Amino acid sequence: MTEALGTPAPAFAQHFTDPLYDDPGDSLAPFGSDEGSDLLASWRDRRDELSTASTLATVLGCDPSAVATYVGPMDGVDGLETATFLTSAAFVLLRLVGHIDEDDRRLALEALDFQIRMLRVIDSGVAETPPVLRTQRDDLAAWRNPV
Repeated sequence: MTEALGTPAPAFAQHFTDPLYDDPGDSLAPFGSDEGSDLLASWRDRRDELSTASTLATVLGCDPSAVATYVGPMDGVDGLETATFLTSAAFVLLRLVGHIDEDDRRLALEALDFQIRMLRVIDSGVAETPPVLRTQRDDLAAWRNPV
C-alpha cells in the first residue's frame, strides 16, 4: 500500500484486494487519476468527518439532488471526466469509511459502465474492456456493506 493513499477501512481492504486499489499511477485506477488522487488527498486527513451516513454528495461537496450532474453530464468524451469523478468519489468513500449507500453504488456502476463504453469507442471500436475498469466494476457490483 502506498503511504499517500492512507490506511483503508477494514471492509474495503477485505473486499477490494486487487493491487489497482493501491496504485496511484494508473489513470484508470480509482486513485490514479487527478480527480481520484485529489479527492482522496482532500479527505484522507479528514476521514473523521465521514461516517456510514456520508454519501457521494458529502465527498463531492454538493447538494444531494445534484450529484449526477455536479461535475457535468456523462455524455460524449467530456463525460469521461464526470464518470471518473463519480467513481473516484465512490471509491474514496469506500476506502475511508467502508460503506456506500445503494443509490450511490448504482450511480458509480453507471459511471464505470459509461467509461467502459466510451473507452471502447475511443480505442477504434475495439471490444476489449480495459481490465482495470472491469475489475472495479465487478468488485463494486459484488460489494455489500458490512452489517
